[in-house]
Amino acid sequence: DILPALTTDDIQQFVQGQMLDIGLDYMTTAARSGDVSCAIYLAKAYDTGLNLGERKASAEEAVKWYTICLDMGAEQPYLIQARLAEIILKGGDGVTRDPNRAGELYTEAAESAMEDMKGKLANKYYMLAEEAWGECEE
Repeated sequence: DILPALTTDDIQQFVQGQMLDIGLDYMTTAARSGDVSCAIYLAKAYDTGLNLGERKASAEEAVKWYTICLDMGAEQPYLIQARLAEIILKGGDGVTRDPNRAGELYTEAAESAMEDMKGKLANKYYMLAEEAWGECEE
């Protein structure tokens, strides 16, 4: 098996560009092909700005990838729904602030958490949903 013996210097002669950018391109390809863990990795990367290489953190891209994760059927969807709600509630960076949608996402997160027997977490999400709806304009 040759792969473990290769170093970054060995690969540079065959691949053009920064290794982190190339790796992220492979992660994107895998996520688009249906790999849930790669989609979660991309969502977190765009959300936090870590491991993006030359790319910049983007709430808009994070929302896109978190939504894709939910559509793919990620495990523990309540964590993704809650983070998505938090981003939408905050708004900015290409994401329209929408307290009503954030409240709906928090409620969905609470219901998912209840299905997973996470009662305290579900109560927290229900409380956050009420706070989000409290920010809605009448």
